[in-house]
Amino acid sequence: MLPHLRRARAVAPLLAIATSACLAGPATAIGGGPIGRAPNLREAELLPVPDSTRGVGFILSSNRRDLLEETRVELNAGARAFERIFGSRPDEADVRLASDQREVRVTLRVGRRQVAPFTVSLQRDDRGRPRIPESMHIASAVVLATAREWLTTLVHDLVPSDTSSAGWMQRDGVPVWLRLGLLQGAAVSPVHDRWLVQLARERDSLPTVAALMRPDSCDAECLAPFTRAGDAAPGSADVPLTSRRGRLPALDGRVRYAASTYSLVQFIAKREGPEYMRALVTTALTGGDFTAALGSARSFTANPGDIDRQWRVWLAPFAFPEGQ
Repeated sequence: MLPHLRRARAVAPLLAIATSACLAGPATAIGGGPIGRAPNLREAELLPVPDSTRGVGFILSSNRRDLLEETRVELNAGARAFERIFGSRPDEADVRLASDQREVRVTLRVGRRQVAPFTVSLQRDDRGRPRIPESMHIASAVVLATAREWLTTLVHDLVPSDTSSAGWMQRDGVPVWLRLGLLQGAAVSPVHDRWLVQLARERDSLPTVAALMRPDSCDAECLAPFTRAGDAAPGSADVPLTSRRGRLPALDGRVRYAASTYSLVQFIAKREGPEYMRALVTTALTGGDFTAALGSARSFTANPGDIDRQWRVWLAPFAFPEGQ
């Protein structure tokens, strides 16, 4: 074969990898740019050699293309969500996913923090079929673990004098509703859109904001799935991505609390913006007057009843999205 043809064939695979690079790069989350969608690939496709995708922000490799693509898309969406909330890009991440027929082993580095390797089981029904697309289940667990690290780094960015090694979900000075709501806000998942639809349709029977904000509203057992590496967000395997005749099952228990706090924090962040959210978290971390910080908002007071009324009004348009 002629030398120039051999060189051309050698370069082609590199070009293919380069063009699939993760899009959470120099263009900021706020600045936009399409995040794309994963191609329709066989769920259990195992590659003889792990494939990878690289970009300024994320490096991912896996022996399954569907895991690679779905995780890339959801991490990219999570980075954009984090920036919309806080006005700054989160840390870069290096993700390696090794799959067999039962589980996926995840090796994760976020910024300079090396996360202990963990495994995620491939959830299947009695007939061996995935309960939800496996790529979505794995991506949700990876994004949740990455978002915890993003928020832990944010603590030290906001309070440089903080020397504690406690992770984000162990920061008891931050109200539990805010900790969980911000974690869900950064750990973007396809089920969140369904959560908003369900919450909007049930808004007259939802817990009050005063109840959501109580210190005992979610105990250690309630929070456990959000703090353990390898868990996807509760509800990610149970909420259907499509509905029949516009009907969805009611939210209850821990999933209802997680969905409610997610939507409450989304409401506050979208109304008030990154500067307010950073100040609110900083006040909680430093033991300042949290009620005063909450009440410094332009669009609501610190009175939970006032926040409650406006939150339910904000939810209402999600009840019947276009096409349902």
